[in-house]
Amino acid sequence: MKIFIKNIAECSKNRFILFVLFLVIFIVSNWFFTGNLLPSPETKNLWFYSGIFMVIFSILFIEPYYTSPKNVITNAIPLLLVFLAIENSFENKIFWNFTVVVLVSLLATSIFSMAIEDKNKSPEHWKNKLSERLKKIVVLVGQGKILYSSVFIYFLLTYYSIQNYHTLFLFVLWFLILLIDPKKIKSTFSITNKKHDESAIGEIFGVQSKKIFLVKLFEDRKVIQKFDIVKFRYSMQDIDDLAITGIVFDTYLLNKEKWTKILQLGIPQNPENNLEKNVVYKVLDKEEKDRIDDKLNINNFVGIIIEGSKIGKVKFEYSKKQDDLQEGDLLELNVGKQRLFYQVITGFTEKEKLEARNETGFIEGEAIQLGEWKNDELSFRKFGWVPSINTPIFKADTKDIALQDFSYPEFKLGVIPNTTLPSIINLEDAISHHLALLGVTGSGKTFLAHEIIKQLKQDTKIICVDFTGEWKNFFNPEEVEDFETINAAITSDKISLIELDSVSNTTQSLEETNKKLQEIFTYAKENQECKKICLVLEEAHTIVPETTFLGDYGSFSANKALVNKMSQIALQGRKFGIGLLVIAQRTANVSKTVLTQCNTVICFQAFDETSFNFLGNYIGKDLVQTLPSLKQYHAIVTGKAVRSNLPMIIDLTVETEDEEQKT
Repeated sequence: MKIFIKNIAECSKNRFILFVLFLVIFIVSNWFFTGNLLPSPETKNLWFYSGIFMVIFSILFIEPYYTSPKNVITNAIPLLLVFLAIENSFENKIFWNFTVVVLVSLLATSIFSMAIEDKNKSPEHWKNKLSERLKKIVVLVGQGKILYSSVFIYFLLTYYSIQNYHTLFLFVLWFLILLIDPKKIKSTFSITNKKHDESAIGEIFGVQSKKIFLVKLFEDRKVIQKFDIVKFRYSMQDIDDLAITGIVFDTYLLNKEKWTKILQLGIPQNPENNLEKNVVYKVLDKEEKDRIDDKLNINNFVGIIIEGSKIGKVKFEYSKKQDDLQEGDLLELNVGKQRLFYQVITGFTEKEKLEARNETGFIEGEAIQLGEWKNDELSFRKFGWVPSINTPIFKADTKDIALQDFSYPEFKLGVIPNTTLPSIINLEDAISHHLALLGVTGSGKTFLAHEIIKQLKQDTKIICVDFTGEWKNFFNPEEVEDFETINAAITSDKISLIELDSVSNTTQSLEETNKKLQEIFTYAKENQECKKICLVLEEAHTIVPETTFLGDYGSFSANKALVNKMSQIALQGRKFGIGLLVIAQRTANVSKTVLTQCNTVICFQAFDETSFNFLGNYIGKDLVQTLPSLKQYHAIVTGKAVRSNLPMIIDLTVETEDEEQKT
């Protein structure tokens, strides 16, 4: 009995069934009261019955959700034409005149309200405010159930007696028709509507792409949020009836209705019997939700690939459950069986135009490709293709990667931020082909230089040219003063120091530095069997400055000649086992002859435009944009000595903390 009552209730929400039911009631009642199935074709009957029919037709089909000025025009024009055609035969001229005036006014006001509307102006503009007020008036008066009810009531009171049972019955039927709420009835042709269970949230309206489904929510099921887990049964292009699992990717209002985008995350499975085709169901069971959540990795879901992506850089629409994504974070996605890694470099806001004036905003991110992780090489290898649009992308979880051991001369600079994947550099290649550490004061370059030198001194002689005094305090080196001390220092196991007395690029300071560099070069040339030499140029702008930044003391031409000579000595020393470790704050101040020969570069935070222009050739235009916002002890590494040979952002914080604990 309860099932029967439910079915009856569902039938009452179907507009086609309601219309057929009205038609049957009308025919049966007419046969019962008059003995005929249809009314006689008298003029009064045509108007009377047309009025009630147009009321039901308007409510169910013409204006099921709302009335617009266009609907008012559609309603008014036929009535106006008919009234003009029957003017001579119409007995009540007052009602005829009144009706024509009302209809003409509705037509004129509707057209005027649409004509003055200006979509390029704000809603507060006087034209749009006036247009909106006029629309409300014409919609209130000109909706179908008002106009056609007026015709029905007029002919009922004029030509029929309310005491007549048939007339009274039609009057009650008209009143019941007005009680119908068109928003709660459906437009399906089914004789009965299937009752959706409480987990059914909407029906698939279309497929935007291979993995994005557009869903129109049911009127009574609008309580839904992003990242809710859903499943549905859908027929793909080449396979029928598959059960698909996904998440609510986005929700928005469009034309006063609520819609949602569903993103497929799970692999299609055999269909479940309890899933109605094309109906989307929200997963409500907590255990099932937790299981699917873990399986689909929803907590690490970041977004989907969007148009404009390339092989080396992808764009993605950002949508994360916990808003914790940052510059430098590692992302991962799958292309076929390949697991690819990308690094976030930037993010910005965008807006999407839906329809007419409806818009929605979203965040767009960009990430550069690092490629596949090759554990046997402890490096990334670039992949030669671009992922498809709407491919899901996740925050990388690298705990499943068991790293291989490595030893000197391999050195761990740091890790990819928030991962366990290291950035490995070969120190022999780094020094033999010259290494540059660049960045503002306090960014971490001196700390990294100290760590590198601790490793290098196993088999390399370290000679530091310094005026800051930091190296003297840190390593307790032996000071090099003349040629004899240099000979003894190079054969010693200790770190040697050439300390400058002045920070100015005077002719005297440059001559002293040049002399000592020449002596080191001569010794290495004459004693090639000795161990390798690493020449550390701390605050390199004082030792090998760019000519435009030479000091004001002494002869400019003489100073320039000395700088060029030192640059050539430093670079030619590579043939005889002398490598450079160049440390500088700004590339603008350092000799480009030296910097351009540094085949490995580690860039910390920087702000000056000169550094951006110079470093763009090393790390690329995209990564250069991240330099001003790099955190302390974060850097961009690239060059010959880096295992991956790809520019990437690394985090040295872990190494810094470990060293502090040891200290």
